[in-house]
Amino acid sequence: MSEIKSFDRVAEIYDETRGLPPEAEREIAAGLAAELRSVVPEPQLLEVGIGTGRIAVPLAAAGVRVAGIDISPKMLARLREKRTDIDVMLAEAARPPLRAASFDAALFVHILHLVPDAEATLRATLPLLRPGALIIYGGDTGGVGLRAEAEQLIRDATAEIADVDLASWDLHARARELVERIMRETCDGIRPIVLARWTGRSRGRLMLDRLARRDFSSSWKIPAEALPAVIDRVTPQLDALYGGLDRELEFERSFAVIIGRLRPT
Repeated sequence: MSEIKSFDRVAEIYDETRGLPPEAEREIAAGLAAELRSVVPEPQLLEVGIGTGRIAVPLAAAGVRVAGIDISPKMLARLREKRTDIDVMLAEAARPPLRAASFDAALFVHILHLVPDAEATLRATLPLLRPGALIIYGGDTGGVGLRAEAEQLIRDATAEIADVDLASWDLHARARELVERIMRETCDGIRPIVLARWTGRSRGRLMLDRLARRDFSSSWKIPAEALPAVIDRVTPQLDALYGGLDRELEFERSFAVIIGRLRPT
């Protein structure tokens, strides 16, 4: 689906820009822990693309044993600053150096749209799971309401000025379709679950600042020489959309997963 994207370049600001409200973190961790403990009392979870531990750290605090892999040493370093009881290793998602049948669940959050071969990553993970293990895929919503319209303005400007298709949410949709297909092949009891809801806030100026800093991976595709023109193009558009660049608007956000239970082979 894409080339390998290491998040080393944004490790220092990742939690600031992708962090979840504390109450949402607790709800997500509690919901996932309950699902995991429905499999075994003391589940061992593997998170593929564990990053700074945005999901793993609250899960570990809830008493779940967590291990993870990631290709970004700086992201893993940030995780280790938070907790030392999460086993992590530097590894490519499609080639996990782990023993077969070692885990009771595998978790994928905002990772499969970033790896070069999402299907290879999923299928490489399956042998690591014990019979009856859970496959969990999901993440938090971002592009909704005016925020979605703002992101579309940025995509349109980038396509016109730099002839680059950002299309990040298309990749998310394709990853989800792939997961659902493989789950139908390998799992029973497939179901979606919303684990948390909260109110997000967005400002046009914040979106411009994050675009200029290239805080999000989709913007990494924009050529450096084209970025100022893209910002110039969308600045008045965002001002009009938001009714002022510094006007803060609220929108509903949620964190949802699809869960399936691996059939015995």
